[in-house]
Amino acid sequence: MTDIRIIVNGETRTVPAGTTLSALLPGHPAGATVVLLKLGSVSKEKTSHLRLKTTAGDIVVEVAKGVSFPIAEDSVESLRVHFEDKNAAAFGPFAADFVPAVEEHRYARGDVCLGCGGYDAKTAYLMFCRTEHKADHGAAKDGGVIGRVIFGLGIMNRWKNGDRITKIEQVFSSVDASDAEAVTDLSHEVEDGMQIFSTLTITAEGYRENHEEISTHAAESVDHMLFRLRDRTFDIDRSASTYIRDHAEGKLYVPQELQKPRREGVVTARTAGKGSGAIYIYTSDVQSNKAHTRVGNVTNGIELAKFAEPKQKLAVNVVPPLLDLRGMLLKDAVAEAKARGLKVMADNRDVEGRIVIDQKPSYTLEVLKEGKVSLYTVSLDDIIDIRLDYENAPRSVDLYRRVTGLKRYPVGTMPFLFNVDDEMYLFKPEFAKGVNIIPENCPTEAPATDALALSNDSRPAKGMVGVRVVKNDEFGPTGEPFGGTNIIGTVLDMDKLEKMKEGNIVYIREVKE
Repeated sequence: MTDIRIIVNGETRTVPAGTTLSALLPGHPAGATVVLLKLGSVSKEKTSHLRLKTTAGDIVVEVAKGVSFPIAEDSVESLRVHFEDKNAAAFGPFAADFVPAVEEHRYARGDVCLGCGGYDAKTAYLMFCRTEHKADHGAAKDGGVIGRVIFGLGIMNRWKNGDRITKIEQVFSSVDASDAEAVTDLSHEVEDGMQIFSTLTITAEGYRENHEEISTHAAESVDHMLFRLRDRTFDIDRSASTYIRDHAEGKLYVPQELQKPRREGVVTARTAGKGSGAIYIYTSDVQSNKAHTRVGNVTNGIELAKFAEPKQKLAVNVVPPLLDLRGMLLKDAVAEAKARGLKVMADNRDVEGRIVIDQKPSYTLEVLKEGKVSLYTVSLDDIIDIRLDYENAPRSVDLYRRVTGLKRYPVGTMPFLFNVDDEMYLFKPEFAKGVNIIPENCPTEAPATDALALSNDSRPAKGMVGVRVVKNDEFGPTGEPFGGTNIIGTVLDMDKLEKMKEGNIVYIREVKE
């Protein structure tokens, strides 16, 4: 059988003719889009991008407008790591033509600047900035920034003395969307020379492979992104010439932590307006916006975003994955934490009978940086499992999950108000002012005794949550007439209700089918 050569997510592979996408992409999420570029579809127009092949991996540098890269493509013999520290790695030396200035400048992570040793341009260096920092690199008066790394930021952290640049290549323009085919049918056979893009890789803002170097300046907003992409898919609800957007979780609070220019490959979370909580991936440069905070960068597969359309789903690999141990059996939480190289401290030794309700630090990047996590638990006997009815009461369920914390975490809470004659249990979560609880999924006959209900806007006690243990042909689980009662789910642990004490906080856990 004839072999063909293809490129899969940037990796050249040789496979038998007739190979299907399903064989190439085991584990690819069902329904997720794959972009196919056929042989000869790539135009040869020059871009401002250069690919630098190094002994630790490839990076791509976007050269600044009006700047000529100081090294010719065939002159890489002297480009070795001469020195490196946590802030920068310097390749050289080589002779350059500029006037050094004795002056500190502020550099962003990914900046490439032209500096020198001893303020002598004859011993110049390419400085690759690993962190945001302020320093005097022997650059020109303007700071000497000649470009920025747009692909391979993680490679910079791997460089050490002895690593070198082996080749510099011009990068040509990407194809027009008309030259690309987006498919979801994995029985599609690949062709010789075809480029295949199946996965977007997103690296979280502030993340470093060396966890001691992790920056937590955007830890909370980054955790929001990790939470949204925890199922490894990006669901596009809107696309434009400069971005694609995922707002599958609906409006959620995200703090403004890092307002920066939104360049190609940048990932942001919206922090204000109706779209608050939406995740954006930028396919071309736009200016910064006070309603967007930067949470990551696409480090591989930006082509997938460029050719995507609304209603499509993209496979996403997020680095690092979300680290949230809440809702897990303590035994499983400890195992998960140790699998990620963490030290674990727990408030109880009963690993079989306790559920994690909180962790400190709270956010993934903070935990990874510290290398340890403290777990806080309650007895499994004190956790009430519920199942929610998304199909018949989607709006009410969403409101309930938000007010109890289940929208964001696997374990939520409700204040237990009182037990009515051992027939009905009432809870009063604190809904925000102005929240409308419209009638939805109202019963027409006596609900089952395990039905979980929410009083709607038609009743003075709107927002009350309740469950009955004794059927009533006139009033629902919150003590209201059927028309004022929204049935939102089922209580699975009815036997635990009688153990609750009035005025206490009750822990709930959602069980999904």
